[in-house]
Amino acid sequence: MFFGVFVGHKFGKLFQNKIEILGGLILIIIGSKILVEHLTSVPT
Repeated sequence: MFFGVFVGHKFGKLFQNKIEILGGLILIIIGSKILVEHLTSVPT
């Protein structure tokens, strides 16, 4: 358990900004996909 916390802390400091940008882009892509699916669906 402590090893995971240690590794996560080290990688977090090393890649903090890049990971935040990547996470934001992933959320934007998921949101866009959901929006397109809802806007193009045919109501029954």
